[in-house]
Amino acid sequence: MKAPSLKQPKVAVAPTRRAETKPATSWWQWPLPVATLGALLLWTSFPPLDLWPLAWLAPVPWLILIRQPKLLGPKPYLQIWFAGFVHWLLMLQGIRLAHPALYGGWLALSAYLAVYLVLFISIARVAVQQLRWPLFLAAPIVFVGLELFRGHLISGFSCGLLAHTQTELPVLLQIADLGGAYTLSFVMMLCAAAIAQLLPKRWFVLGDETGSQSNRSFLQLPVWPVVTALALLMATVGYGYYRLQERPPAGNRPPLKVALIQGSLDTRFDQDFHERVNQNFTHYGKLTSEAVADNTGLDLVVWPESAFAIPEYQAVAASSVINANDPQVAAVRERFAEAEKPFQGTLSDAIKAINKPKEKRTVGETAILPVTGTSFLFGTTTLVIDLNKPDGAIAHNYNAALLAGPTGQISGRYYKMHAVMFGEFIPVADLLPFLYGLTPMGAGMSTGKQPAALSVKGYNLSPNICFESTVPHLIREQVLGAERTSQRPIDAIVNVTNDGWFWGSSILDLHFRCSVFRAIENRKPVVIAANTGISAHIDGNGRVLQRGPKREPKILVADVIADGRTSPYHLWGDSAAWLCAALTWAVAFYGVWHRKVPATSAENPSR
Repeated sequence: MKAPSLKQPKVAVAPTRRAETKPATSWWQWPLPVATLGALLLWTSFPPLDLWPLAWLAPVPWLILIRQPKLLGPKPYLQIWFAGFVHWLLMLQGIRLAHPALYGGWLALSAYLAVYLVLFISIARVAVQQLRWPLFLAAPIVFVGLELFRGHLISGFSCGLLAHTQTELPVLLQIADLGGAYTLSFVMMLCAAAIAQLLPKRWFVLGDETGSQSNRSFLQLPVWPVVTALALLMATVGYGYYRLQERPPAGNRPPLKVALIQGSLDTRFDQDFHERVNQNFTHYGKLTSEAVADNTGLDLVVWPESAFAIPEYQAVAASSVINANDPQVAAVRERFAEAEKPFQGTLSDAIKAINKPKEKRTVGETAILPVTGTSFLFGTTTLVIDLNKPDGAIAHNYNAALLAGPTGQISGRYYKMHAVMFGEFIPVADLLPFLYGLTPMGAGMSTGKQPAALSVKGYNLSPNICFESTVPHLIREQVLGAERTSQRPIDAIVNVTNDGWFWGSSILDLHFRCSVFRAIENRKPVVIAANTGISAHIDGNGRVLQRGPKREPKILVADVIADGRTSPYHLWGDSAAWLCAALTWAVAFYGVWHRKVPATSAENPSR
């Protein structure tokens, strides 16, 4: 008998649902620490630490944020702005030193500049995430476009560019004569993007633990960014060696012998006018006497901006006076002539001291050396009196550089064309004039309208004042304008500056590095006379032939030789950077039109 089979009844079992877990996140995936890491790395690349190799890696954290399909955390762009704010606070802390009111300028300028990091990451994310541009092209295009825009908006601020970290390496700097410092910034950002594209995907894509590069075609592998970066870097170095080894056109002129007088007087606002005048002329007079005594055959003595502390007075030309015979106009003329006497007398004394005959003593006899005829270029203030007004009101207040010949006659003058934000003007102060009352700068300075060409012993010089040397397009336009006016090539660029506002801080280094690039961009030697430093003599290759210390007196005697070359940048300026800017704002408008990058998006395989 067969045993009955026992069948188990079928029981319907509900399918089990795997517990959903949120992908684990790492600290580097949040905007604040990532962006701050990049900001701190870039800060350490500049003085005072000057760890310049880190500048090639500093943008990588920002590029990781660009690669993330979604930025994490609340208000991610506010986090990024704060990282940029920290960077610029560290970079520009020297602004606050001269007066408590300057803390406001320091904070305001840092807050403004921090916006550019937000713009860089947000616009580059649109290019990469929405338009599917490869990161190694999107990042340098957007970055350079924003560097150019920063150099123009609100009078422009072109200190602290990425390229400025590399001034110790002249071989890398030579490509600046193609498209300005922006060219090197482009190369550096492209190289950083190539590095960022090699990073594992799990570093920035949530839920991806493999970092796999599968399902990519050969053209989409990271090899192409690396190959492009290496090729561009090799071309940069090759071009640099070529430019450094070429010989500038030979000239038969003797060098221009220039004494650069670097005093060291910190800017103080607790001094009255007479105390400051006495201090300036005692300090700079002593240094000038030493320079003249120790060096024969000087062609030019240069004092920094504002070192000649007695203002010059200029009157409106007689042809523009309504009634030259009016008694009130005559009274104004008389007051003007009286006010001008201190300037004229002091200038006459300075010229005599500079051109004082020297004694040459030998055994048993004393010879008087002939006077060579030394000119004097100095920074001062020019006050223009309006003779049409009975009270003789000051119509213009110029920051000026004046050239006096060996006889004391003013043979050339230049009025500063580019005012410094928070130093010589306050944004929106024209609408809110009371803001000037909160600062030590008074009512601000007038701006000049045209460049100047100053002639000394056959050399044609293009002067600029203070932070004008930080603005590349301005210096190029000044050189071109001076050449058109004088119908002769400019032989050298002269910067006179008073950096005593910054009390020896790293602001001096930021300012000085700009002049290195101005020399290369225009292929002109640059000489700098700077109160508290950094005075220098830089040749047309950007090599620093002489350099003064910070916050110490120093006399530099430079034998300036005209370079004789021209440059592509001198001819076409920032055209390449403007192309980057145009592409940048096209991407920005596209992003605004489409509101924002989607919360999630498929990864661009070429990123």
